[in-house]
Amino acid sequence: MRDGEHHLFYSNAVIGDINNVNDINTITLDGNESNHAVSVLRIKVGQRIRITDGNGTIYDCQCANVDKRSISCRIVDKRHIPRIVPELTLLTCLPDKERFETVLEHATALGVYRIVPIAADNCRKPWWENWYGLRQRFLSKMIVSMKQCLYPYIPILDAPTPFSEAVAGCVGALFVADINGESLKDDMISPHKKTNCLVGPPGGFSDAESTFLKSLTAIPVTTVKIASTRLRSELAATVLCSRIVGAQPN
Repeated sequence: MRDGEHHLFYSNAVIGDINNVNDINTITLDGNESNHAVSVLRIKVGQRIRITDGNGTIYDCQCANVDKRSISCRIVDKRHIPRIVPELTLLTCLPDKERFETVLEHATALGVYRIVPIAADNCRKPWWENWYGLRQRFLSKMIVSMKQCLYPYIPILDAPTPFSEAVAGCVGALFVADINGESLKDDMISPHKKTNCLVGPPGGFSDAESTFLKSLTAIPVTTVKIASTRLRSELAATVLCSRIVGAQPN
């Protein structure tokens, strides 16, 4: 039997005052989480498990009622996990849907704060026109990734945004992946400031988008080379985010 304390479950059903453990009656797992806990991990009544709300809190819980359709738990303790620094926003021009899901999974595992999908000029077939019908699927992908990496935060996921609106809305430094850019060094990244990274679509930025980037004066924009070869959009997003969140403070 696997130890449930080595796994992280997700629930948005916390009943009571989250600022006072003594005032919280129960936290409940939904059908999918409960079925996994019972069928795979063989969770029993009285067993301890860890549950997160996706907002940085991990609850140490004791199972009170166990069923494949629903598990209710008593909260014994809780702790808040600090966010990874710097606070990173990923602006990613939309690749194919399956590759975008890979971006979501990797960005969640790397501790990205916010993901802004961009409907760029050279993006392919606009599969995202059914965005709101896909949001639950995307959330599920991020939840699975969050649980696997044991980092209890679900990134904020924006709706697809026009290129100029997304870029102009950046707060803090903007690093743009570009094979002709300069090498990204740790001392270029401040852990104390909001940071953004931008990855283009499979077809690259259009002339109008490149011109817009060069015209920006309100925020510092740096084009950075992250590999010696041309990378797919989803791999470029993963590499660039990893470099930024992995930079050590001076």
